[in-house]
Amino acid sequence: MIQIKHKDLDRFAEEHYEAISSYMGEKKVLRWNNKIKNDFSDSYDLKQLILAKPYELRELKILFSGNKEEYKLFKTYYSYLNIYKEPKFFIKKDYKETSYNAYKLVKNLNVSTCPYCNRNTIYNLEKSKGRTSEIDHFYPKEKYPYFAISFYNLIPSCKVCNKLKMEEEINIHPYEESFNEHFKFIVEKSNFYHSIDGFKLELKSEDIEVQKQIDTFKLDDLYQNHKDIILELIQKQAIYNDSYLYELLSQYEGTLFKNREDLQRLITCGYISDDEINKRPLSKLIKDISKELELI
Repeated sequence: MIQIKHKDLDRFAEEHYEAISSYMGEKKVLRWNNKIKNDFSDSYDLKQLILAKPYELRELKILFSGNKEEYKLFKTYYSYLNIYKEPKFFIKKDYKETSYNAYKLVKNLNVSTCPYCNRNTIYNLEKSKGRTSEIDHFYPKEKYPYFAISFYNLIPSCKVCNKLKMEEEINIHPYEESFNEHFKFIVEKSNFYHSIDGFKLELKSEDIEVQKQIDTFKLDDLYQNHKDIILELIQKQAIYNDSYLYELLSQYEGTLFKNREDLQRLITCGYISDDEINKRPLSKLIKDISKELELI
């Protein structure tokens, strides 16, 4: 649902590789380089496998001709990413070594909500206590162990989505794109104002891949739990008509809020820009329904 964006993604990926390869040591890296060339292509080595972009991961799936069981050590290395108290991986920066783990990976990406559902927050606790998120392997590590530590195969997600996805394969990659433009929340059969039973919420998409993703993460079912938010938006539609909005802007623009968009966020309690809906849970739902109700 949400694309993971950051101007320093490539740098984070390089640090990821540096931390893992430093732990392996030169001899192991050399052995893996030779094996990867044999199992995939002469064009690839360990670094390229770990740093492979989403389109390269798709290519590597097709190229692989080795024994995947020989890559089970990669799953062990992945487990080391989840160690906090006695970390295995380190990055050298400014003449100092700093620990590297899943906590650091999630913190770097600065992802606030689950990319798959936009329902749950992703939040790092204090280092000793870990994080509220889990790491989903876009290509499941049991089926594709050679991708177990590939940076762009590691997706910070909420526990619910990680459990629902399990070994399922989907095609819309969060590092590549979102599918927000290809589906929307719709209020149907409305007889509302006072009850969540007075209307029906539907997720609609004509894109087969988007619909598969909606089904995989049970988004249609899960979002029925948030009909109270839609009811509040319906009630706000009646309160915040154009004349009232104009009055609020005239009186408070530049003091309580910066502009009309700021006021709309205050009213709807969600971000309404596509570039910002990742900042707060349920912002996609709020945006779609607010548009339908002409609140924004």
